[in-house]
Amino acid sequence: MAVDQTSRVSSIEVSLVEGQGWLRTLTVTVPIDRVARTRTDEAGRLSRSKRIKGFRKGKIPAAVVEQRFGAEIDERVQQRLLDEAYKEALDREDLKPAGPGRITDVKYGPAEPFVFQAELEVMPTIRLDRIGGFQVERVTEAVTDDEVQRVLDRVLEENAIWTEVVRQASKGDRVSVRISPLPGDSDTPVDEGTAYQLVLGAGQALEDVEQAIQTLSKGEEGVFEVEFPDESADAESSSPVSRRLFIRLESVEERELPELTDELAASVGPFETAADLERTVRDDLERHHEDEAENRLRADLLTAVIEANPFVVPHALIDRYLANLVQAPEKVDANELSQMRESIAPHAERQIREQLVLDRIIEREGFEPTPEELEAEVEAMATRRGVHPGKLRRELARDRSLEQLGRNLAVEKAFGYLKDQSGIA
Repeated sequence: MAVDQTSRVSSIEVSLVEGQGWLRTLTVTVPIDRVARTRTDEAGRLSRSKRIKGFRKGKIPAAVVEQRFGAEIDERVQQRLLDEAYKEALDREDLKPAGPGRITDVKYGPAEPFVFQAELEVMPTIRLDRIGGFQVERVTEAVTDDEVQRVLDRVLEENAIWTEVVRQASKGDRVSVRISPLPGDSDTPVDEGTAYQLVLGAGQALEDVEQAIQTLSKGEEGVFEVEFPDESADAESSSPVSRRLFIRLESVEERELPELTDELAASVGPFETAADLERTVRDDLERHHEDEAENRLRADLLTAVIEANPFVVPHALIDRYLANLVQAPEKVDANELSQMRESIAPHAERQIREQLVLDRIIEREGFEPTPEELEAEVEAMATRRGVHPGKLRRELARDRSLEQLGRNLAVEKAFGYLKDQSGIA
């Protein structure tokens, strides 16, 4: 009976030790014959890619390649064996890493077995023994007249009439100013400054700058001491930094709010009357409250499922989540960054736990959408947007949004299933 030489040479030995939680330690041994074959292969690749004076490319003798590039060959062999054997070990033990493994205790010699250890956390096994029978309340808050009025007030503010006035600027006015930093002790700006237009009291400028502007009338100018927050990376305190600014007030405009008339309603949207606008605002707020109620209900359901099926979240998943969420600016203080990540770690763990539970429900119940369901959703979206389904499909594919669309459909199925399993008051 013939023996498969490739399988024999490629075989590795793997021992697995389960640590605390989801920690696993692999000890992997690559046999001598595979090490030798890999080294011969890498030496050949290097020989074909290098140029040495006196030899044609690809015709360098093996002894010369070994003498000149032995260290580089060893480095390539180790990296290749690590990559290949680590993947094979994961496949053999059916392990799904939660993050990158930590390679330790590497032992390599050209005529020896290649041995290394890998410490890693694996994805958790989630049993979900109980996913129903919970009593969850759905609370939808009523829309108040004050809420409606706040939205209508914003509409009026966005359509305000601005009239230029000749007086000292005050809170609520729209002003046009030119601001120049002053060099040294000079009170004379080096240029005409930078032009700004802002509404006083709207938080668009530093408080000291707004207070300075409010001491001026149109055409007036002055030199002011302004305190800026210290934004230097190596600052040991949060003490403000004082700077001198030259400020010239170019114009002052006073705001006059219009009345909510039928004409104004028609100008801001497809409304025949002000009553139509108000009714649409109220309907939008009701939908918003219903969405909030649904989100709270879903959060409560997930909380109930998680509490009934506790499991430990791998640290590797939390670290990866935090790394993506908290991007470290250049020269950021290490302690500050650590405190920031520590403060949001509970939120990260909660988000990961919810996603893992949803993933498990979707997988167990077979809630991944079919191609027909995905196509139907694309067509429904196209109808709502008033575009051709083919065009929308191409856009979603180009933006890599089809996968997310499928995920959304699966999540909707999962929550529908969870709601069916429990009592909703």
